[in-house]
Order: sequence, then structure tokens, then C-alpha cells
Amino acid sequence: MMVVILKGLQNVANYLDDIIVWGRTLQEHDQALQNVLQRLKDAGLVLNESKCQFRKQSLKFLGHMVTSQGIQLDQEHLSAIIDAPAPSDAVQLRSLLGLLSWYNKFIPNSASVLMPLRACLRDESGFRWSDEAQQSLADVKKLLVHSPALALFDPGLPVVISTDASAYGLGAVFAQICTDGQERTVAFASRTLTSAEQKYSTVEKEALACVWAVERWRTYLWGRRFTLRTDHQALTTLLTTKGTDRAGMRIARWAARLLCFNYTVEYRAGSENHTADCLSRLPLPLTSDTESDTEPEFVALLSTGPTAISQDEFAAASAHCSELSAQRTQIAIGWPPSAAALDPVLRPYYKLRHELSVQADFVFRGSRLVVPGELREPLVRIAHEGHQGIVRTKQRLREMYWWPKMDTLVAEKITACQLCLSLDKTAKASAVPLQPVPLPSAPWEKLAIDIVGPFETAVWDCRYALTLTDYYSKWPEVAFTASVATKQVTAFLTSVFSRHGNPTTLVSDNGPQFTSPEFAAFLKERNIKHIRTSVYHPAANGAIERFHRVLKSTIQSAILQSAPWKTTVTDFLQIYRATPHAVTGVSPFELLHGRKMRTRLNVLKPSPSGHEPKQLQKRVSSHQDVMKSRFDHKHHVHHFSFRKGDKVRVKKSLHMYQKPIQNSLLQLRLGKKLALTPTSWMMEGSGMHRVSHPCRLMRWIMD
Repeated sequence: MMVVILKGLQNVANYLDDIIVWGRTLQEHDQALQNVLQRLKDAGLVLNESKCQFRKQSLKFLGHMVTSQGIQLDQEHLSAIIDAPAPSDAVQLRSLLGLLSWYNKFIPNSASVLMPLRACLRDESGFRWSDEAQQSLADVKKLLVHSPALALFDPGLPVVISTDASAYGLGAVFAQICTDGQERTVAFASRTLTSAEQKYSTVEKEALACVWAVERWRTYLWGRRFTLRTDHQALTTLLTTKGTDRAGMRIARWAARLLCFNYTVEYRAGSENHTADCLSRLPLPLTSDTESDTEPEFVALLSTGPTAISQDEFAAASAHCSELSAQRTQIAIGWPPSAAALDPVLRPYYKLRHELSVQADFVFRGSRLVVPGELREPLVRIAHEGHQGIVRTKQRLREMYWWPKMDTLVAEKITACQLCLSLDKTAKASAVPLQPVPLPSAPWEKLAIDIVGPFETAVWDCRYALTLTDYYSKWPEVAFTASVATKQVTAFLTSVFSRHGNPTTLVSDNGPQFTSPEFAAFLKERNIKHIRTSVYHPAANGAIERFHRVLKSTIQSAILQSAPWKTTVTDFLQIYRATPHAVTGVSPFELLHGRKMRTRLNVLKPSPSGHEPKQLQKRVSSHQDVMKSRFDHKHHVHHFSFRKGDKVRVKKSLHMYQKPIQNSLLQLRLGKKLALTPTSWMMEGSGMHRVSHPCRLMRWIMD
């Protein structure tokens, strides 16, 4: 509550109901105090006068004495520690250590001094107060009596964070540079390294010290430029954006954690970095085996994956491998001038002969082991244990191993991995042959309808566009609307049919507007056959999808010119209808109306229409054959050989409003009717039926 009441005020801080107000001058102090009192009055709060102190040069706050010289120990608390007797049991010792931990920031070497006290808690035989513990208690009391005053943090002064790391600890000093150029310490910090961190390289330990110190004091450093001082010169590059491509993965991750801070890395030799160096060599022990700043080294300790291959197993397999035995012999006697003189099993190695060597009965290609035949598949399984893709698995193997056709074996094994197939990591349905739609026998016999939108920048009545295309003439119709409910769709069709008549067939996708009972009744009244395309396969309605690209370009031009959408699209439709189509070679207007359209381009009267239906059929068929050949060649189409009852996998599709699908494959069997149409196949399974386009099917190769 107090945080909310005092929000926005300057020169004030609080901890629960304890409030402290300060100022550099008396006027600044009084103004800040007046603002705080007014806030408390507005909130209806009353202060206890006996607990208030005003205009003090020094003040006790949260167990510390705050003065103009800095922060010192509260003498009352200090007396309680100095007069405290030796603990008589573990409970009293833990209580004493907890009290001392509050003042660790005043004692740079507290970890080493308190070590005998902590050792008493780890004695397996029970609590035993030793002479070393008694001396430790006396030393810490002496250090507290002579502890220096820590400087108050001043937001206006430059900040320097000095860090260092030793073989088993980290140390850091928070300091500020005063106006006289002197550095004053604000706080000390140190901690020990975990057993995992002690295995880090020197540069990694030094980098960890930097990250740990910055994140420890992030409250003071966030949004402020500061100097990060280290005695490891390599970090001046590795912890900046210049060294991102040079740092190891662990340091690169740590550097990424520091990207939100604004700092400059400064190098200072260890001989000049006394305090941080001392803290790292006398660190504060961790209170548990884990540390929040420590990165996890393992995701899980138990694994059911493939068993690792030992060096003895590798050596035994190499000794029994005839291929590697022949290599060792050949390397010893030397390679012939030509590969033709070699045993066929050694010929794949001939081009690499200068890279091959033998060490301790192992064959190496450069620094990589040549793997015996019986261990190649097991190594692929081990490298693939995280079920990464083909490229990553090959990268793991290439760092340490090599054998002929290694990439081919990796691709084969991962392509056949059932889990990867289920997760759809590498498995992809093969493209199917293009199925061109035959040209209808007459204009306006077969139409396609679809919806474009929503357009986010459109006015309310242009959020969607209803489109209609004639398969024969390529004649388009477009109407903008604010809604795409069945009522608006049927109104659009009624308007178009009143001008051109009812078609024989209408093709649409599986949108709710086209699958509703009202839409079915509308078509039934007019004796129109309704064909729906395959689910999640918009290319099946390719005639109208191609027109959509042109329509969207027109709308984009209207946006760039700040022109009315409806007027722009109306003008575009006249031009489109009067232009010969790339497929038919004749304009949509001429094919639909039997005459050529007169436009502003015409100077003379348009010539009569001269197209012949048979020639049109021949031209369209030839064009479709060319397009099919190009498509099939480009997409490496697969001619299916599925039979009724075959087990297949169907790729699921994710709707834009659905949550992500964990398993993107559905396991079904082909139904009794293998193919309803060339582009719609029925599957059965688990009491359900599903119709899908064949391009979404994959054979289930493993059970």
C-alpha cells in the first residue's frame, strides 16, 4: 500500500511502513518531507509522533546507521553480537549465522572467517563447539567493530563493477567514483563455485563472475551506463557485440543475458584489482548445492536413449573390421600411384589418402576417427537421440567421426525415424500431379466462388470481397461487403444470376457460408450442383485463386493512391473483362457475350467475334498440358500407388485461431472408396471418416 501512496515522489524510500526522506540541502529535504506528509494526509493515514524523527544528520534504518559519511553498523545491533555468548546448540548457531549474514557486505573476507562456524553444522557426529569456532567468533566480532563505512549509492555518480574469479570462487565490488576522483565502495559480494562451475575454463569463470555481479546488482544498474572491470583481457571483446561470433556457446549465452544492460568492459590487471581478487579467493559459501545463477548442465539424469560407445568397444570393433584392417596395412606400406591397384574396399579412401593416419590402432582422417562398419548405425542413433534434424545430426557426427557415405546413412535413418515422422520434422507429403480442370462446354456453365479478406485497413463496408469466376470465359464478378454470412453470399449470387442466369455447377471451398443449410437450399431451388474443394487445399480452386492475386494488387494500388476501393475495382473489372486471357487467348467479355467490348481504346467499330469453340478447347487443353508438365517437373510429383485399406498418415492443418498442434499427423486407413474424385480421397479410422486431397497423404512406413 505504501508503495502506491508514495509513487512518483522524489527523495523518499520505504520498507513496509518505515519511511525515510532525505535531501542534499535543508530546503530540498523540507520540500520532500512536505510532499510525503501531504500524500499520507490524502490517504487518511496518521503518523505516531513518538516514532518520528525529523532533520537528523544520522538515522537508524533497517538495522543500519545512515549518515552523511555512508552506511555503518547499528551500534545496538553490533552490541548484541559482541555480547552474544558462544552457541550451545545448532539452532543457536544457525540463528547467529543468519544475523551475521545481514552484515556480510561490511566484511570483505567474511567467508573465510565464518568457515569454522559453518563447519560445526556439517559435523556428522552432531553439534560440537571447537576452538577454531571460538576463534572465528572472536575474529568476526573484531572485524565488525572495525568495519569501514560503505558509501551511500548516489544515482548521479559513475558506477564501477569490479569482478574476479578464482578456481573455486567469485568476487565483486560495487563502487562509485566521487567528484574528487576517488572510488568509494558501496557493497562487497562473493560466492563459491558449484562443482559444475569449477570445471569451467578460466575465461568462462571470469565471464560468469561478470554476469553474476551485474545481475546481483541489477536494481542499481538497470537503465544506467556503468563500467564492468575485469582482470581477464579477452572479455573486453567476448562480452561485447564485437565478440559474439568468437565466443563459445556458454559465454555467448551469458553475453546475451547482458544485452539489456548499458556497460563498457574495462581491463585492469589482477595486481591492481586487489579487492575483487581477494573476494574470489575467499568466497562466501553457497547455502545449498544449487545456485540460481548456475545454468543447468543436464535436462535429465536418467535416459532411455541409446547406450554410449566406450573406447574399448570402439577399439574392439576397429580390430575386427576388415575394412579398417586393410586401411592400417595400406597406410603402413604406402599408397600406390593409382586407385586401380587397390582392393575395391579401399578405393573410396584413395582421394583422402594424405589425410589418413593411424594412432594407437585407430584410423584417423585428420582429427576425426574413421568408424568401423558395425558402429556406424549405433553412432547415428546416438547423434540423433535428441531427434534433431538431418543437418544438426550430421554436424554432431562431423566434429568427431567420418566414414564413406556418412551423409547418406544419416539421411536414411532419420527419414525412417518414426518419432520424427510423427512430429513432422523431416517427413513431407510428396507433391501430386497437377489435375487441370477441363474446359466446360459453354459459357456460364461452371462457376467458382470465394471470399477475400478481411482487409484490416478497409472501411466498414469493404472488409471482405465476394468473388465469382466463370471457368469457360474467365469472366469475374466482385462485390465488397461488411459481412460474409450466408445471407450476404446468397444476395450477391442472386444479383449476378439475375443478369447472366443460373449456372449448372458452382464450386466453392468448405467455409461455413457454403456448407450451411440455407446455402444448400438456395442452390437446390435453382437446380445448381454444388462441388466443394478438398479441405485445406485452396489450390483445388485455382481458377479463382489466380484472379485473387490480380485483385489484391489492384486494391493495393488503390491504397497507395488513396483512391476509393469500389471505384478502382470497378474500373479494373472493365479492363480485365476486355483483355484477352492468357489461357483462352480471348477476352472474357467476348466469350461470354459473343462480341467484343467497346472501350476507350477503340477508334473504329469493334470487329465481330471470330473464335471457334473447338479451337478454344484445343488451345486451353494445350496450355494445360504445358502447365501440368512444368508443375510436375518443378515439384517432383509422386504418382500414388495406394490401395484400399493401406495405412496412411494425413497431415493436419492449423487454423489461424487454433492453438498449436503437438502431433501434426493423423493415422488413418484408406476407405472403401479409394478416390471419390481425382483430388478427394476418403480415409477411415477410430470411428471417423475424413476426405482429404492426396497431396496431404503419406504412407505409414512403421508400426
